[in-house]
Order: sequence, then C-alpha cells, then structure tokens
Amino acid sequence: MRKYLGLLFLLLMLNGCDDGDIKVDAINFDGVTAVNCPGGEIIYKLKENEALFIKLPASLDAFRNELTPVGSPRPYTIGGNIIVKYRGYNGNVTSDNLCPNVIQPIFPVATIEWTAVAGTIEITTTPVMSTPDAVTGATKLVSYNHNIVFKNIIFVKADGQQVYDEFVFGDYTTAATSLPLNFPSTNVHLCPSGTTLYNAIDQAREGMYIENIDPTLFSITDLGPKSRPITSTTHKLSYRLLTAALPTGTNDSYFCSAPLPTVPAVNQEWIAESGTIEVTTTSSSSGFHKHFIHLKGVTFRKGDVTFYYGDDILWGELDLPD
Repeated sequence: MRKYLGLLFLLLMLNGCDDGDIKVDAINFDGVTAVNCPGGEIIYKLKENEALFIKLPASLDAFRNELTPVGSPRPYTIGGNIIVKYRGYNGNVTSDNLCPNVIQPIFPVATIEWTAVAGTIEITTTPVMSTPDAVTGATKLVSYNHNIVFKNIIFVKADGQQVYDEFVFGDYTTAATSLPLNFPSTNVHLCPSGTTLYNAIDQAREGMYIENIDPTLFSITDLGPKSRPITSTTHKLSYRLLTAALPTGTNDSYFCSAPLPTVPAVNQEWIAESGTIEVTTTSSSSGFHKHFIHLKGVTFRKGDVTFYYGDDILWGELDLPD
C-alpha cells in the first residue's frame, strides 16, 4: 500500500511542477509571419506559447511605403516609447494577449518576460511587384516589404542579460496603394491647345495625360504608324491618382490647365521615364479620321519605385476632323 501511495505522491509532484512554464535560452521565430495590432503600433510574432513584439509610436511612421537607400536602413534606438519584448506564456498565446484594444484574457499568463534595454531597430523597405502579365508583360506594385533587424540588442531577463550583436526579426508587409489604371481607349480627349492628350473617366479619381505632343502624329497624309519617344520634355506622359473624384464635367478644365490645379489634391503622381507613343491613322467617317494611340514599353517612376505599363497598350481612339 505504501508503494502505491509513494507512486501517487510522485505523480502528483510531477504534475504540480508542470504549470506550463517554459525554459528559454535563446529566441527563435524563424518562419513565423509578422503581423500588426489594429493601429499599427505593435508588430508581433506568435509561436504557440511564445511572443516577440515591437512597439513603435505611430508618429514615427516607421513602416511607411518608401524605399530605403541601399545600405541605409531606417534606424530607431530602443528605449522610451520604442519597446521590444519577448514573452513566454503558460498556454497558447493569441493576438488578444498583445493588442491593447481588447480586454486581455485571464489565460494564458506570461511567465517569462525579456525586455530590451538597448540596441537599434533597423528597417529596410523594398517594393514587391506582381508577376508580369502573360499578354502585355505589365507589372504592378502590390506591397512593400519591411525587413526588420535588431543590432546590438540587450534583453534583461530574470537571470541576467541576453545579448545579440544581430538578431533578424524578419519581414513585415504593408499593402501598396492600388492604382486602378482603368482607361477605356474610347475615353481619350485632345485639349484645345492641340498639344495635350488625356484619358480619364468622368468622376474618376485618376487620369493619364501626355503633354507637348508633336501635332504631326495626327497627320492624315501620313497614316503611319508614327512613333515618338516619351521624354521629360516632349510627349511627357504622367499618371495621377487624386484624393477625390473630379466633379462631373470638369475633366477638360482640370487636365487641360497648365499647370494642373491643386484641387483635388494629388495622392500619387507617376512619370514615364521610357517608352514610345505610336499613332496609326485610318479613315473613320466623312470629314473625320480615327487615330489609334498606342503606348509601348512604358515604365513609370515615382521616387525610387517603378512599374512597367506594358509592351503595347491601346490607350486611345481619337476621332478628329480633317
């Protein structure tokens, strides 16, 4: 009987010691995707009963969608409002344990906490492009990747310090602003000046326009195809995404103005840095000729980011009187 009681006591002791605590000698979140809490100030990784998170004040705009120069990441010194912590829990942890906008659950409880007291957070931002379109070769900017690395980080823990000369937190992705690029070829217009073309849907928030056009592209004696290079001065091609839609019937007054109006404000502006404009002319009806306007091999740029518009895009079908 004593033997059975001794075994029972030993089992109870072993069970009592296993309260879900974990012993951690090093942090490893390789292969775990980083996500953010609502509001974007906390970026975290979860792995069963472990969590690693960064808190960066929103005012720093640390994960802005802007490329960092090669070899020059954005640095942020750990301390004050810039927080890095590792926690171990006595059960599986969820976002509810980290994100401040919800009532935190009673279980699981953090039984281990390492707090970074020194070091630097370095963020390198690069663009993520779509795969080229199978027909046109066009690419789109779909997101930005932010690679996060800790340099010379010192964690304070219960039994001392944990120091890493370099610790790779990993990648965090933010969505890029969508560029609709929705331009029916039948919606192209020639401004009264005769040297500016634009394509914009009525009440849309986007427009693409070409300035300083060579009028001979619309010659009816040379049916073409007639090609001209797109440059920063002649046949200058620009794309604008606006913060608000243009009022009904105001496309002409907006895109045919020089300079373009400041209202509505511009959300993004991309300028073509290469490519050609090609026009082929055919007879349309009595007294009119139809001009088919193609944009070929156009690459747009905004800052250090580019996207490829396509090998050959029918951009406009323009009827002009003879």
